[in-house]
Amino acid sequence: MKIQKVSIPVEGQQIKGTLLFPKKLKTKNPAVLLIHGWSSKEDGYLPRAKAIVKHGAIALTINLRGHGTSDGNLEDFSRKDHLKDTVTAYDFLASQKKVDKTKMGVVSASYGGYLTSILSSKRKIKYMVLRAPALYQDKDFDIPTASLIREDERVYRQTKLSAKDNIALRAISKYKNNFLIVESELDDICPKQTTQNYLKAINSKAKITHEIIKGAQHSLKTKKSKQTFIDILSKWFKEKLL
Repeated sequence: MKIQKVSIPVEGQQIKGTLLFPKKLKTKNPAVLLIHGWSSKEDGYLPRAKAIVKHGAIALTINLRGHGTSDGNLEDFSRKDHLKDTVTAYDFLASQKKVDKTKMGVVSASYGGYLTSILSSKRKIKYMVLRAPALYQDKDFDIPTASLIREDERVYRQTKLSAKDNIALRAISKYKNNFLIVESELDDICPKQTTQNYLKAINSKAKITHEIIKGAQHSLKTKKSKQTFIDILSKWFKEKLL
């Protein structure tokens, strides 16, 4: 496996990330972008990326601006800014020489899951994985996310939204490809109803898989829960890619 650190320019700043290549590359290979959650970073996604790369995909993990080693102060960025990061990272991955643009996937968690849902309305995603996705109201999309969370933590755990009145749910209501949603049984951040909103919104033509990690909290704190998620990803991508 080849690993390469990268810098991706966006709006005069740099997103830092890591490209991972399988040992044996074909002329064209599927590719997967991995997007972390709010106030997290790419580090936790590298083991997950490696598990996917073993099945022949090229992977890219990133730090959204204000996170990890990427440029910027977290306090300054809105969902609009981080959606721009997500689109830019997707396009960067798609531009890699040996990537099959018809077989692009995204793996994401929490805040990243919300961003990925919206991304699906802007770019073609063949394999979508949402783990414990957050759900925000549409208003204040260009207001720094940190200030919204400080004002009211319920901002990211909406339980009474449907596709008709939410941009993320509306996007996945039109998504018709491979869809994996992974829920933490003891999630105290994004409650079960939030996940149910996503499941209810997803297009009936999508190939849906729903997994629950028993005993897990939102952030997958234990070694067992982290490994369970890796196992779920590996099994699902092995089936879809091969």
